[in-house]
Amino acid sequence: MKVLMPQIGMTMIEGTVEKWLIEDGAHIEKGSPMMQITTEKLDNEIEATATGTIKLIAKEGDIVPCGEVVAEIEEE
Repeated sequence: MKVLMPQIGMTMIEGTVEKWLIEDGAHIEKGSPMMQITTEKLDNEIEATATGTIKLIAKEGDIVPCGEVVAEIEEE
């Protein structure tokens, strides 16, 4: 399952991956905190949308357009 940069609010066009809260290759549970992002107006903590092993694609500090892949979760 692809994890996309969410669009939080109608005017958001991109977000910055501020911090990953999990390491590459780790097991993650659906609903667990996964990363912190910042936008022009807000800081948000994003939760995992599936359970499985995560592969991080975006790096901390990367500015990613909404809808672009930031990680992948290999579901169990």
